[in-house]
Amino acid sequence: MAGRAWSRSIPKVGFPTVKLHQYLAGASPGDAITDQALLIRRWLREMGFTSEIFAEHIHSEIAEQVRPLSHFRPRRDGPWLIIHLSIGSSFLDEVTQLGLKLILIYHNVTPPAFFNAVDPASARLMAQGREQLNLLVPLTKLALGDSSYNEEDLRSQGYKITGVLPISLDENRYQWPDNDDIVRDLGRNPGAKGGPLLLFVGRISPNKKQEDLVKLLYYYRRIEPAARLVLVGDNWLPAYARWIVELAESLELADALLLTGRVSQQDLVTYYRNCDLYLSMSEHEGFGKPFIESMYLGLPIMAYRSAAVPGTLGKAGILFKQKDYEVIAEAVDMIIGDRSFQNRIINSQHERAQQFLEPVVKEQLRHFLDQLALFS
Repeated sequence: MAGRAWSRSIPKVGFPTVKLHQYLAGASPGDAITDQALLIRRWLREMGFTSEIFAEHIHSEIAEQVRPLSHFRPRRDGPWLIIHLSIGSSFLDEVTQLGLKLILIYHNVTPPAFFNAVDPASARLMAQGREQLNLLVPLTKLALGDSSYNEEDLRSQGYKITGVLPISLDENRYQWPDNDDIVRDLGRNPGAKGGPLLLFVGRISPNKKQEDLVKLLYYYRRIEPAARLVLVGDNWLPAYARWIVELAESLELADALLLTGRVSQQDLVTYYRNCDLYLSMSEHEGFGKPFIESMYLGLPIMAYRSAAVPGTLGKAGILFKQKDYEVIAEAVDMIIGDRSFQNRIINSQHERAQQFLEPVVKEQLRHFLDQLALFS
């Protein structure tokens, strides 16, 4: 673990009486941070903690798994709280008055500049999140980034005791059989002659740069006229999603673009298994869970080198530094057309994916918690 060395060793006496809850600004199905919080809650309970998740905004589909923030009682629930930070919230302004000891899990805050023109309200929340990151420094006993990129951000803000706790995959959630209807619609049934399928997974958001994927598709279809692009993710900003569709229409790509919206876990796995290449033009990722999902499910990755992406991929996948669409289109064609090259990429990705599986990350969390004086 980076940062200051710990001076005392905590005896391994278990955690039968310690409460350790988590806080999220918002909880929704399929969200990487929500999924991670649910995994961490299970791990904490297996370690013997009493643990719940509290959130300000809760999607109805997971209302039975997450408690409203109004139910959180600091005096009753103990002095420790895990805070997941990725956006500003009113609670984080109040938390300084509650006498809590914080464990911060930092997922990065998207720079407000990405939202200024399309969603000023979101831009303000992002700016608030950056301010609150600084506000929490004195209260935080341990600050964990979910990537080395985020840990560096924590250090730059003055956090002294830091570490990395990556997003983890619950392998059980990736054992679904394919959705046959989607397989058919994608032209992947035996004997079908569908063209190459490019995939990107992530909410429809300006920092994800889905418009650049549409532009790339335009150039790639000069090489492979039957190629299509699948964008899986919540239409978080409807105006931006409409603009993506209008761009595709202006480039005569309307029939080659599929925006799925939010999908079930089974459908998500089906898209990973039946596409040919995971392609990212995103310019800001705090971690990038779809990268490790692609690695785990055997889908080769090609991605723009930005923010946390190089750290998440390690030596796996293919990175590019410039958005030269014609050059990228040629590279896409080379990867999809060369099965031997694909296999080398997939094998390196499979090896990298092992670092994000549940047993590894759970043990990392246990290590960090062993360092905290929770029994004094």
